Amino acid sequence: MITFRHIVVLFSLCLPAMGHAQAPGVPVYSEGADVHPDAEIQMQCRVLKNKGELMDFKKLDEQMGRKTCALKLPKVGTTKLARRELWQRARKSHLRVGWLDKGADDKEFKVELSGGYAITNDTVVTCGHVIGHDEDLVEGYLIAVDDDNKVYPVMEVLAVNLATDCAILRLKTDQLTPLPLSTDVVPGDRVCCFSDPVDRRGFFAEGIVNRFIKRRFLRDEEIPESDRNDPARIESPVWMCVTDDWAQGSSGSAVMDDCGNAVGHVSEIQPVMEEAIDPEDTTAAAKLKAETEPRGTVIVFHEAIVAQNVLALIRPQP
Repeated sequence: MITFRHIVVLFSLCLPAMGHAQAPGVPVYSEGADVHPDAEIQMQCRVLKNKGELMDFKKLDEQMGRKTCALKLPKVGTTKLARRELWQRARKSHLRVGWLDKGADDKEFKVELSGGYAITNDTVVTCGHVIGHDEDLVEGYLIAVDDDNKVYPVMEVLAVNLATDCAILRLKTDQLTPLPLSTDVVPGDRVCCFSDPVDRRGFFAEGIVNRFIKRRFLRDEEIPESDRNDPARIESPVWMCVTDDWAQGSSGSAVMDDCGNAVGHVSEIQPVMEEAIDPEDTTAAAKLKAETEPRGTVIVFHEAIVAQNVLALIRPQP
């Protein structure tokens, strides 16, 4: 006789294995109040620091004036990839770039990471504003971390342009998976991005290109004060607006086309709010509007620095 217990057993045998709901090779990221994602990174950094393999921020600061570098880049891809292949390529090329640092008021080192992407087997692109640091920095080291949490020391700033929010760094490795840089992109093209918005690891999203604009970088404070009022030294980069999703922490992450080329990188996000109600308007209608129509977000613009701005820092290498 078949009992209820037998039915439950038979039904459970027909279900997929819940412990392996994702395909092989797909990471599952741990989140929650009891998770300490930086612990493994901190441990690796201590080992690297004790070996003298981390580059002090003062030496890196001396290299911030470098404007170009010579690199041999991979050829632009022309074959469209499946979405799974795009995710895999984006993940392999993605690095988190930022600081292991200690300020004047800090008792311990802290890790602050944004995004980046490999363009050769030992170089990575990120935002210029990512490699900036506070003036009260006492001790600090630039690092890069891949999606498997392996830490790579940053050994050299090869080229940087704060006005176009681009920086190229050389890491202590020759095992990176590079993305080609492409300028063949138009509105309507599909793009995707693998990043870590607000510390949510491995967030893969896609959208389309909306438009291209040219304007100055909004973060003027990232540009040296001596350069801010010099028109000859302030550039207006080309930006690409997309419907992709990203947030704080995504800066520097690659924006890829359907062929797995980097057509830009995350730089800014601009939420546009509804106009505030005039505080001097004390009419009943204004009061009612304030109570019944709370101010909200009208639209959010996601803006990327296009690859041409990165290519402007690179001299072809035979």
